Amino acid sequence: MAKGKHAQNKGQIRQEKVLHPTSRKVLKIARKATHRSNVDAKGKVGMQRLSALAEKFAWLRDNLPGVLDDEGQISKESMLELVGGLMSRFDEELEQINIKKSIGGKHRKNQHNSREDAINHTMQLEKSDFEGCGMELPDLFDPANLEYFTAWNGEVRFVQNIKLRRMRRAELEDTDEMETAG
Repeated sequence: MAKGKHAQNKGQIRQEKVLHPTSRKVLKIARKATHRSNVDAKGKVGMQRLSALAEKFAWLRDNLPGVLDDEGQISKESMLELVGGLMSRFDEELEQINIKKSIGGKHRKNQHNSREDAINHTMQLEKSDFEGCGMELPDLFDPANLEYFTAWNGEVRFVQNIKLRRMRRAELEDTDEMETAG
């Protein structure tokens, strides 16, 4: 329908109407398309971040029973051991990539470079975070959060329910000072 209350005559309606590139109508359509693509991209970035966090938490949950004490609690030493294992979780994959590189010819040497770079970047980032400002990890010292974390089934949508805490290497290694002060 065009302007007005009544339908236009059949001869006046043109389906292939060419719009001027700088008209207000075209600019409005372009703005809407840009906004839609920005919203979609923002949602994907958030989802990627959550899925990476969920992958890390799933590794922690799977390896948690090996470091819990008899009462089902976790100590600072065992948390440090768990984080050390988390830092070295890619070692086996890096070893496999190096084996494949050594076997292959000229073109196969570059085959896994992107994955190797991504792993090295992740390891470097996690190490610098843990040594410096702290790595975001589930607060396993809180009994209620520890119970929820062990019961967590690995779904990404429930990651936001896990209480996080920034943990630094210096905090986890200072066990004697914390016990004498407390």
